[in-house]
Amino acid sequence: MEHLMLTQQPTNALVNWISKAFQVCLLLFFVQFNLTAKASTYQDSIPGEIHRIVDQLPEFSGGKEALFKFLAENLNMPYTAAEHKVFGQVVVKFVVFKDGTIGNIGIMKSLAPAADEEAIRVVKAMPKWIPGQLKGADVNVEMGLPIRFDYVAIATLEKDKLICDGVAKAARFPGEEQALFRYMARDIKYPELAKYNKTQGNVVVQFFIEKDGSITHPEITSGLADGLNEEVIRMLNKMPKWEPSLLNGEPVRTFVREFAVVFRIM
Repeated sequence: MEHLMLTQQPTNALVNWISKAFQVCLLLFFVQFNLTAKASTYQDSIPGEIHRIVDQLPEFSGGKEALFKFLAENLNMPYTAAEHKVFGQVVVKFVVFKDGTIGNIGIMKSLAPAADEEAIRVVKAMPKWIPGQLKGADVNVEMGLPIRFDYVAIATLEKDKLICDGVAKAARFPGEEQALFRYMARDIKYPELAKYNKTQGNVVVQFFIEKDGSITHPEITSGLADGLNEEVIRMLNKMPKWEPSLLNGEPVRTFVREFAVVFRIM
């Protein structure tokens, strides 16, 4: 007989990085900043004159939507026990060289050391831009890019309920008590290959509960073979919407870590 259980996985380690599982709210416009010596510059090597007022601003290849997609796929919000409640805006300044490469990257508006460093890292990793133009010629242009890091509640599972620190109301699976457990026990199917090979154990996954209650970015952190990982991801992708976490009466994003499904053949 196959038996499926939902358990709480120990959560002693800090979540240092949430990979590809973040959401940033971008102000997708470019600001011609009055840059001062107070800016923290991480790179300083630019050939030629730097312009701030040009006929045509530099453009990320593919436009603003492509820029948003690049940042959404590459920006990782760093979290430690002390910093996970930090949220707000980082403004990064940089120069788009006349050949489209990026340089002179720095911080115009700081949020927190870890967030600042992550914003710098991603801007450094950008592919070449389409350079700005002045009087028909490609020129070096100084740019500003505001990036907003939203608050993310950090949650763990205890007895079929999520526990979130720092929010007025933790995210909740819809229905009565034990509804989540019953849903999973009913929906998850033990793969035939796993039964044949007697593969059993824990599949540990992390994911986000978005502001609208939907589940996104499920990622296996410790898994099993023979289709068990894929079955857990399938279940999460079709899971009904949760009631989101609330902070000051407003829904906030929730990161659920160390969510474990235990597969046993009995």
